Amino acid sequence: MHCRACASSFRAATPWTRARGVAWFRCPRCGQVRVEPSAVPGPEAAAARYRLHRNDPAEPGYRAFLETFVDRALAPFAAPPARVLDFGSGPAPALALLLRERGYDAEAWDPLFAPDRRALTGPFVLVAVHEVLEHVPYPYRLLSTLARKLAPGGSIAVRTRFPPERPEDFARWWYKEDPTHIGFFGPLAFEALSRRLGADLALLEAPDLAVLRFSAEPGQAGRCRAGSDDPLRDCP
Repeated sequence: MHCRACASSFRAATPWTRARGVAWFRCPRCGQVRVEPSAVPGPEAAAARYRLHRNDPAEPGYRAFLETFVDRALAPFAAPPARVLDFGSGPAPALALLLRERGYDAEAWDPLFAPDRRALTGPFVLVAVHEVLEHVPYPYRLLSTLARKLAPGGSIAVRTRFPPERPEDFARWWYKEDPTHIGFFGPLAFEALSRRLGADLALLEAPDLAVLRFSAEPGQAGRCRAGSDDPLRDCP
């Protein structure tokens, strides 16, 4: 098995743990955790689950949750009126709406709910990947593609919960209960991803924040050899 964060190979004859009725595998080098392939939901099942999410920017608790992300992981790296992409915006583009209120030039894109690819046209000063990476089967490929949409010195800001280190704690962890959550990344996994992508890890803050900052010229950052610009496909 190949780790989808650090790309190392490891034997997966025995799962790291079983939870939610399925097997989970953990990279011994960087700690990235992912579910067995048979448990990855298809597009229709995933879309049905996403429609249950109630991410209303008018709801005070959720708005405060978004504002924490903006204040900690976005505003220090991109000031208004910077062009920002909310990648994987979901059924309602709550983050993009909040960013527009703050004076950002914000676009929203989602493969299921806002699939107009014109919104992906860069360059962007920052791409926000807010509670998205845990849903993605090929995270390096996604981040590599998004990096090529950045302006020089641009950043990718990620929010996703860091997984517990011990399997017994993972078994009790609430965040893995969503069946569309198929992979998890902690500090070592983000360090590995940043190295592979040629980025600086500008922020790494528990329990759920990471910012990757790029300095390469457009078209060079995060180059993936797959030859495709589809952000949801794998990279070798």
